[in-house]
Amino acid sequence: MSEKKYRSVKKKYLADALAFLGFKYYKFSNEEGICYSFEDTEKLKYAIDALMQIKRNCS
Repeated sequence: MSEKKYRSVKKKYLADALAFLGFKYYKFSNEEGICYSFEDTEKLKYAIDALMQIKRNCS
């Protein structure tokens, strides 16, 4: 039985951009505030890296 790993994102705009790309998230509150949790996959890592690169190119 494999255990799923999750990745938390604190930025709402990043979570919404990932959701636009088709990744589903769960929203929760903790001591740090509101976080968005995604299933941690290679596709998610690729999407986050690509979005960060786009942000750097547009800044």
